[in-house]
Amino acid sequence: MSSALVPAEASLQVHPRDINLPLRVTNNCNEPIWPAILTQNGRGPASSGFVLQPGDTNPQTVSGDWRGRVWGRTNCSFPGSGSGPSSGSGGVACTTGDCGSFLQCPGAGQAPATLAEFTYSSDTYQTFYDISLVDGYNLPVGIISLLSQSGNSTLEDIPPNLTNPVCIGTSSLLAPVGAPAGNADFGSNSTFPLPLDQTVTPSFIQSWCPWPLQLNPPQKPGDGVYPYPDDNIQRPIFNPCLSACAKWNKDQYCCTGSHNTPATCSPSDYSTQAKRVCPDAYSYAYDDQTSTFIIPQGGGFEVVFCPSGRSTNILATFGDQLRQIAQTGHASRDIVNTAQNITYIREKNVAIRCGGHSGSRLELVLGLLMVAWLS
Repeated sequence: MSSALVPAEASLQVHPRDINLPLRVTNNCNEPIWPAILTQNGRGPASSGFVLQPGDTNPQTVSGDWRGRVWGRTNCSFPGSGSGPSSGSGGVACTTGDCGSFLQCPGAGQAPATLAEFTYSSDTYQTFYDISLVDGYNLPVGIISLLSQSGNSTLEDIPPNLTNPVCIGTSSLLAPVGAPAGNADFGSNSTFPLPLDQTVTPSFIQSWCPWPLQLNPPQKPGDGVYPYPDDNIQRPIFNPCLSACAKWNKDQYCCTGSHNTPATCSPSDYSTQAKRVCPDAYSYAYDDQTSTFIIPQGGGFEVVFCPSGRSTNILATFGDQLRQIAQTGHASRDIVNTAQNITYIREKNVAIRCGGHSGSRLELVLGLLMVAWLS
């Protein structure tokens, strides 16, 4: 992750490495998952891998200079020793996100895996965080900032609908267009409504992953002899998707080699589709301008797997406000007022929806009518 914003002035008196910040992990899925946590800097949590039953939360702490990632593993089976599949026959222990067949993860997980990434900067007293689909997608993920529980009035004044991204790429958890955010507004409330993407439909979510990137694509009629020409056949609800980089490991998809600059590495078909599904998520290596959140340090986070509702579109809606917070370290009265302005949020949503369709006057008119009707 990288910053394109001006850092805020340091305001803490204690060095970040000497403080503890909460890192909670919650399972809202209907089945058990096995979250994993990789520490890349600082003092990590007590456990780097564990099982979470539906509805359970695992509260842990990390240091104020921590850098790491959190992801969910699915359909795991571990023996009593906590390593290797319980069958004892070798291979991986989890269908997705496996990390060397260990319950306690010693390293990165196997793609595909939806990642929640964090960098607590001890130099700028800021936190950089994102949801990443660069390694693919396996589970819906949301991040709730815990600034409101920091005990610091400056941090508590930052509106929660600016800080809590959600990525839902699974059709069974997608709410209808126009529905409010799920999971108690995902750390927000009616005063500060989350800006939600209102463009994708369940049918699009069901088939957004490019056919060859599905981890386990359904078998086509005649597959292997005369492949069925139409990819629009029924796909499973749980349909993990590899990124183009994870699948083919080519420079043009991984932004490496001769494609290692923003000018020479363009989003792939996978990246374009992933960005439609989750506008606030990283879709490829040089997508940081539209996927990195930067807020003052001090509150910690909760990572929620399988949030229901719709994906957020926070950065496109409140990008200017977040840049100002990154520069000043606090939310001005104007920012707070804008975050409460439902008309502003809806008009921004219409502009976002229509911005990529030049000449779509009908869509623009319909969008404006929707704003008028909802106001």
